[in-house]
Amino acid sequence: MDSTTKKKASPGSEKKAHLPKLPFHNIAISLSGGGFRATSIHLGVLSYLSTKVFQGSSLLERVRILSTVSAGTFTGVKYATTIKKGGTIEECYQSLYRFMTNEELVENALEYLADDSNWQGGRQRSLITAFSSIYFRDFENEKFGLLWDESRPIHLKEISFNATEFNFALPFHFHKTEKSHTKGTHEFVGNRKIHIPIEIAKEIRFSDIIAASSCFPFGFEPINFPDDFIYEGAQKLKDKFLLPHNVFDGDKIEYPIGLMDGGVDDNQGVDAVISAEYRMKHYQEELKEFRSDDKKSVDLYILSDGTNPTMESYIRSNTETMPWIGNWNFKSLRRFGIMSALFGLLVLLFACASDLKPVIMMCSVLGTIGILVALFLLITSMGFVGLTKRIGVPDFFARRLHYVDKLKFGIINNMLSNRRRSVTKMVTKVFIKHMRWFSFERVYGDPVWRPRLIMNAVFELTEAEVIKRQNKYPHFSRELMEPGPQIMEVAQRSLKMGTTLWFSPEQLSGDKILPDTVIACGHFTICFNLLEYFEKFLYNKHYKNDYDKYSEELKQELALLHVSLLEDWRKFKENPYWMVDEWNAKLGLERKRDEASS
Repeated sequence: MDSTTKKKASPGSEKKAHLPKLPFHNIAISLSGGGFRATSIHLGVLSYLSTKVFQGSSLLERVRILSTVSAGTFTGVKYATTIKKGGTIEECYQSLYRFMTNEELVENALEYLADDSNWQGGRQRSLITAFSSIYFRDFENEKFGLLWDESRPIHLKEISFNATEFNFALPFHFHKTEKSHTKGTHEFVGNRKIHIPIEIAKEIRFSDIIAASSCFPFGFEPINFPDDFIYEGAQKLKDKFLLPHNVFDGDKIEYPIGLMDGGVDDNQGVDAVISAEYRMKHYQEELKEFRSDDKKSVDLYILSDGTNPTMESYIRSNTETMPWIGNWNFKSLRRFGIMSALFGLLVLLFACASDLKPVIMMCSVLGTIGILVALFLLITSMGFVGLTKRIGVPDFFARRLHYVDKLKFGIINNMLSNRRRSVTKMVTKVFIKHMRWFSFERVYGDPVWRPRLIMNAVFELTEAEVIKRQNKYPHFSRELMEPGPQIMEVAQRSLKMGTTLWFSPEQLSGDKILPDTVIACGHFTICFNLLEYFEKFLYNKHYKNDYDKYSEELKQELALLHVSLLEDWRKFKENPYWMVDEWNAKLGLERKRDEASS
């Protein structure tokens, strides 16, 4: 019955999928987490979009919605603050590049953490607050209120830097939104439970927003709001009476609120984009030009993904060996304990019978050590049964643990090791991957969104993915489906980078340093995906009726963009680094690479 229902529903739902009336008119983009690998590929995506002109403005200037998570927040914050102050994408690129290639980033944070003089103001002494202070000093010293400066309007209308809060286990959005006239679309910071007043939020430093969004589990502890956000000169952040203490449904808000990596809940920032699109739909008056008169207010949604979608399978360990004591069990400890006690007593008796002071001293020391070792072994030999009785475990379970006490320590160690590794993988990999696909389903499962989506992922042009795509889309052009060995090699090297918020000295050495490699991957991957978007949707015969409705002028603009993308793609196939080399040369950044190489 269920399968029949699905089959009947499918054709009907497909009819709802139409090309946007004005392709590339309004763009949304979300920047995922994934360490500095993600930060770099997003920088590549934004810088590439700035070079593609459509109907008189760049594709980057057509971005209305920006949603960032974790390491993507570095790129998003730097771009938003740069243009809000009248700067350019080139200035954003230069600042972010220099920050990422600072080899002393981790050392600076640890040095700050160790210095007692830095912790006199009441902030919690933690690794994440130390990193936040370094972000403020070396990367971004503006405050959130900058985005409310109306003297310099920018093309970004809906901005969300995303974290996860530990009070109600919900996403926490550092929103800057445009006001609309519809109930439920008002401007706020937080989530549906916790609304931080805008006047308080304006005092928050961007460095603390970056820290809240990117403090990933196991690497960092949560950063607490408002305690860890308070700094000298902050006034309203210090006044807890200004903060809401109850939510609309009666739940009480307990401060401080723990904030962690936005990727814990939604590593792609999809939720914020869906909410922003809803608000755009209700733009009125002067804001009306920034929404599309279509089924969606957004004509193209680029999901820039710097994470690896796959992971190593869990393979349980069968190794039962442990050095020295792997073949022992608790009974063995009891035997050795008794032997140690007898040894200690005999040596002490020998000391009492001796007249020589050196012998007495030596035997006294050895005898005492033997007795102490015996006590330790005999207490430990009580095993799980003895230990659990002392911590209040019910007798029903405690009495049955004597079967476990018979096991060798090597077997017990192997069982515990398998549990530890599986739980770690569950928390850090499986859960995050599950949330990733759940977030994607919110847009890919909606037929109206489908012809407006571009997934731009770091892994897409690796050899394995290229082969998979060739089998899935054999009707696509050969030029697009065969990127060549150089592109695949750069993509593979980018994918192999670990999820860290720094580049190591080794990664910053050599002819092509890793930041350049990942930025280049961002350049040619978004170029590829824009071309694929043409073949999959705009130039696809399935959508011919929609395309034929476009004006001749619009078709001409699309053709010009397509030609420009093809020219870039051919250059990328010859040299994947050509664009990153041009940017580095133009901005004087190749010197940094030469220094690292030397």
